[in-house]
Amino acid sequence: MAALKPGNGAHVAARAEMPVDRRQVDALVGERLRAVRKRRRMTLAQVEEASGGEFRTSGLGAYERGERGVAVSRLLRLAQLYGVAPAELLPEDDRDSGQAHGASQRYPPDSVL
Repeated sequence: MAALKPGNGAHVAARAEMPVDRRQVDALVGERLRAVRKRRRMTLAQVEEASGGEFRTSGLGAYERGERGVAVSRLLRLAQLYGVAPAELLPEDDRDSGQAHGASQRYPPDSVL
């Protein structure tokens, strides 16, 4: 897996083993989305209902399978629906010790985007 390196045009710190391939990122975000949804004990249909139809089961499934990338605005809305910090839906890097980025900071579920 390629790692970001200083000076390669990316304006971020070097991170070992962070995915840079879009498909890898989509797949890892999808895994996180599914894990958080299941931890909340929600079905795809329940997420669709909770979102007032904003998210359809087919689209959510495509996100979770990594078949479709999630726009940042949609990722923020899903974090709100699940009551988690948006960073909890992002891939971890190898500096994390089994805990998602900002997992202790919850995104308020009743805030408005």
